Amino acid sequence: MATGCTRVQSVSTMSENNGTCPKCRSGDLITISLTVGGRDLAFTTCHLCEAKWWYRDGEQVPLRSVIGLVVEK
Repeated sequence: MATGCTRVQSVSTMSENNGTCPKCRSGDLITISLTVGGRDLAFTTCHLCEAKWWYRDGEQVPLRSVIGLVVEK
């Protein structure tokens, strides 16, 4: 069990967030926003090249920094 509460805030597609993939420049993105332990997280993936990245409190972060927020210590 996770130590903090997890709540999915939203799921959006490119048409809603106006982004482009930093790897292939496609605009076909999916973003899932959630709150974990009081921190705002967002996961984005590119539908075309499958690149994936995370944001924590608005800043891009590596996956390993997000895992600690969602696993029990």
